[in-house]
Amino acid sequence: MGLVRKQAPQAPEEVSPEQPAAEALMRQLDDPDPEVRREAALALDGVTEAVHALLIRATVETESRVRDAVLTTLAVHDTEEVAGALAVHLASDDPGLRTAVAEALATMPRSTPSLIPDLLAAPDHDIRVMTAMVLADLPHPEAKTWLVRMIAEDSHPNVVTAAIDALLPVATSEHADVLEEAVHRFPGDPFLRFTVQTAVSRLVGTA
Repeated sequence: MGLVRKQAPQAPEEVSPEQPAAEALMRQLDDPDPEVRREAALALDGVTEAVHALLIRATVETESRVRDAVLTTLAVHDTEEVAGALAVHLASDDPGLRTAVAEALATMPRSTPSLIPDLLAAPDHDIRVMTAMVLADLPHPEAKTWLVRMIAEDSHPNVVTAAIDALLPVATSEHADVLEEAVHRFPGDPFLRFTVQTAVSRLVGTA
């Protein structure tokens, strides 16, 4: 029987290293397809090195569903860096971005509270209105105290009305006086007066 020549083993083909998953996902944040961007944003949940790219995406994203995914992922980090970068957008001309950011900040109880004093003192009353929205859902023991302070001290009726709306779900009859005092401070604002009268009637009636 003839000898069978063995074939020399072939050298393994060089395989280029795979692109790290996180890096690939971050590149997809700029994909033309909004669904690809949305899925990439959600898949980057918990990836610390993606924070910077996600913050940039939040600034330029125009699709609301993608923006919501980006902000949901960012909020999980709950750091002062992320909260501070997001809070800048409370002054945005884009109402959708302002609202989405306020909702995201309200889910960051570790880092958002440190921003509240500066937000309450912001010269732009629209920022203070958005701050009331944040406090409405922020799970923090001082949230109610901050809202009462806004109602008692803020100089703009729109801010006071926003703070009243935010406080009402947790208000008690003990807050009736501060609400009624707000009407005296802004006697020419019929909407604020109506809001307070309706609220006080409910609070006193359930006391």
